[in-house]
Amino acid sequence: MNLAATMQAAVFHGPHDVRVEEVPTPDEIGPDEVLLRVERSAICGTDLHPYEGHMDLEEGVILGHEFLGTVVETGDAVGQVSAGDIATCACAVSCGACYFCRRGEPGRCAGIRMFGMGMALGDLSGAQSEYVVVPYADRNLRKLPSDATDSQLDSLLLAGDIITTGYEAVKKAFRPGDVVAVVGAGPVGLCAVMSAGVLGASAVVAVDTVPERLKVAESLGAVAVTPKEAEDAIADLTDWRGADVVVDAAGHPDALTAIAGYVRMGGTVSIPSVYLQDSLELPWGNFWLKGVNFTMGVTHFNNSMDEVIALIRTGRLDPGRIISHRMPLSQADEAYRLFAAREATKVILDPRS
Repeated sequence: MNLAATMQAAVFHGPHDVRVEEVPTPDEIGPDEVLLRVERSAICGTDLHPYEGHMDLEEGVILGHEFLGTVVETGDAVGQVSAGDIATCACAVSCGACYFCRRGEPGRCAGIRMFGMGMALGDLSGAQSEYVVVPYADRNLRKLPSDATDSQLDSLLLAGDIITTGYEAVKKAFRPGDVVAVVGAGPVGLCAVMSAGVLGASAVVAVDTVPERLKVAESLGAVAVTPKEAEDAIADLTDWRGADVVVDAAGHPDALTAIAGYVRMGGTVSIPSVYLQDSLELPWGNFWLKGVNFTMGVTHFNNSMDEVIALIRTGRLDPGRIISHRMPLSQADEAYRLFAAREATKVILDPRS
């Protein structure tokens, strides 16, 4: 490699303190690893957990886990990509060899690691930077078509996290013709809305308090309502049964409490949101009486990414349309402020501008 000794990266220094700094450029890769030159990365809702002080993260971590880029160098054991290929990556990388991976449950991998989330999640340097090292590359990278348009690349960037998260959250709880309610119309919620439509929902309800987000959900075909309107709207759509599937894309205990009134008897609550609390107060008696099913946890990215990429390539899914801001990496601090203030729906960071 003949790269500069340092690169720019968005570095975490504490709540509401992200700084773009010069850090060492990666100069070594292992046999199963790839060095990727980042062409674009995104700020994810999960990044806000440490940014807003809800999750402990050590100072000095390079942030970012949603990205695509160009392969610069591959380890000797890598066979699926070559230098010059454009690729996107699962945000949570799995080993492929442990008990859970062998069972087809990569989201539960015994050695799961997540870019830019510190020691607690595998100490992988993040991708809000000029370069990033990807481990288990043959398993976790997806080579992208060389003829992908710029707008398609925006959508394909999101295949490593939010669109696959939203898609799987619906699919694993869903039968065609179901009524789906999505609580929280942020990026993951909007991805769940568009996924429910592609999968064959008879109706989709999006619940949020932010008018701009509700407008986007409505443009995606959802019935867009506030929490005060949600229970009546769902009842009207379902002859008072309740929604067959409710996706919690809000990640707040109040959302789960409200969901008890949205879901039908025997329905399913799918929770892709990250909950860090040790315990929650919930209307458990209501859930129990209804016989509600719950499904939650880290998305099985390696199970769903190829399907999502194919749907993006054919134009059936277009998550890039939720991108509201495009900013240079050098303005990452302002990008985080906008995203945390809900003034941006989805922010793309460009390390090349």
